[in-house]
Amino acid sequence: MNILFILLLSWVQTDQKGTLTVKVKDVLQAQGSVRMAVYNNEKSFPSESQSFRGATLQLKPGVNPQLNCDQLPFGTYAVAVYHDVNNNGKMDKNGLGIPTEPYAFSNNIKVKWRAPKFREAAFSFAAPQQEIVVVLKRWSAQE
Repeated sequence: MNILFILLLSWVQTDQKGTLTVKVKDVLQAQGSVRMAVYNNEKSFPSESQSFRGATLQLKPGVNPQLNCDQLPFGTYAVAVYHDVNNNGKMDKNGLGIPTEPYAFSNNIKVKWRAPKFREAAFSFAAPQQEIVVVLKRWSAQE
């Protein structure tokens, strides 16, 4: 009987879902859009084309950007966000592959000369409503 209860409890817990809200700070201009990608594994992070979920928000003056990911199963995730200033649907980079548009990662990790690692940006999502705040960075402004 105890084994049946434990199996039932583990099944119920793994089926839980919630809403992840990502608030984006330091958006300096209200043009273009803010794009978010949510990752559930190390292999896909931070490739936007291989994200688990995503969202896009068109920016408007006077609106603080926040993106939601509804019905997200409880688990471990990492988030990447960028301000698509020219609204071309991609993170613009210079000839050396350096981002020319503002970007951020969950846990507000700071990386400059390499891509971030999943484990650095990973967080546990385990609530019906959970909020994280990311602060946009500009590559040239980082130390």
